[in-house]
Amino acid sequence: MTKALVIDDDDIAREVIRSILEGGGYKTYDLPSPIGATQMILSERIDVLVVDLYMPSLSGDKLAKMLRQNRRLEGLTIVLVSSASIEELRPLANSVQADAVVSKADIRKQLLPAITSARAAHSRRGAAG
Repeated sequence: MTKALVIDDDDIAREVIRSILEGGGYKTYDLPSPIGATQMILSERIDVLVVDLYMPSLSGDKLAKMLRQNRRLEGLTIVLVSSASIEELRPLANSVQADAVVSKADIRKQLLPAITSARAAHSRRGAAG
């Protein structure tokens, strides 16, 4: 079963994202902040990280950038979520090598397809490299 970690400081948003992922067959874990994320990703062998962009302790883009520098996490699919529009999010996501971005306004329709597409692209890159 594919494992996903949801990090969002908003309890309701975190629960909504977990519900979507569980409905899609994912085993989910969650954290209210990025503190402890790397340890959980490694210990639980997380496949997908869904992280809110704007959080008080450490922003999702900074977390994504840090995780991309860890060679043990090369297979991790990272999805940034935010209330901002996709147009605003895409350049930031590209700069930190996030695999996908989803606006919270469209999260119920877009999250699972975005993850599926990102994981497929990630697998192709891994097979090619």
